[in-house]
Amino acid sequence: SVSGKEVGNALLNVVLKSQPLVPRENITAWMNAIGLVITALPEPYWIVLNDRIVSVISSATLTSDTEWVGYPFQLFDFTACHQSYCEMYCSYVLALAHAVWHHSSIGQLSLIPKFLTEVLKPLVKTEFQLLYVYHLVGPFLQRFQQERTRCMLEIGIAFYEMLQNVDQNSKYLSYMDPICDFLYHVKYMFTGDSVKDQVEKIICTLRPALKLRLRFVTHISKVEPAAPVQPTTSASPAVPSGQVSTGVALPVTQ
Repeated sequence: SVSGKEVGNALLNVVLKSQPLVPRENITAWMNAIGLVITALPEPYWIVLNDRIVSVISSATLTSDTEWVGYPFQLFDFTACHQSYCEMYCSYVLALAHAVWHHSSIGQLSLIPKFLTEVLKPLVKTEFQLLYVYHLVGPFLQRFQQERTRCMLEIGIAFYEMLQNVDQNSKYLSYMDPICDFLYHVKYMFTGDSVKDQVEKIICTLRPALKLRLRFVTHISKVEPAAPVQPTTSASPAVPSGQVSTGVALPVTQ
């Protein structure tokens, strides 16, 4: 007998290994067909997709600064890569994961938060890896918010924990603005203040440039203490009548 893992990998390989029988112009239709078939099967058949994602996250393309020197958003753009015959494996896995998860039930999608926190989070050390995870999960946040709010909150916290890993393992960060823009989008569109307490603790550990950009996530303003007013001594010159000392607060009338 053939195991579910073997069957699942064979289905994924139909598009991931550039089979000559798959017309290039119909590649997305084939991906959707695979998504429909594989999600209708038991878990051992479709869970193998996680192994492909792990292999991409751990690949030199996303872990090495010198392996890919271009713009990462081009790297993750499946349509552009496919049309230009770039054949980037990471973009194919990303598109296939979107096709499979699009056809998955909410019960199947509910395993994603555990996958993020237990499997992917320890691996994410570079900006490219972090951006890849954001590209991977981002399209499904609205569905999580509508159907599994608990999962949405867990994912929101995992995003910041991964950013913390990247911040601690990277000397320079080149894509802080896109990363912070995405996290603001997640806050204002999906999580609100539901994860504010957990996120604030993480933000406080980040480098100053990140803390500055994320200062509105928790809406906590850090006000510097005012300098104490020096007391007036007997040797101080008297204030002439008709003038007000600048050290005295005036009452404000409404």
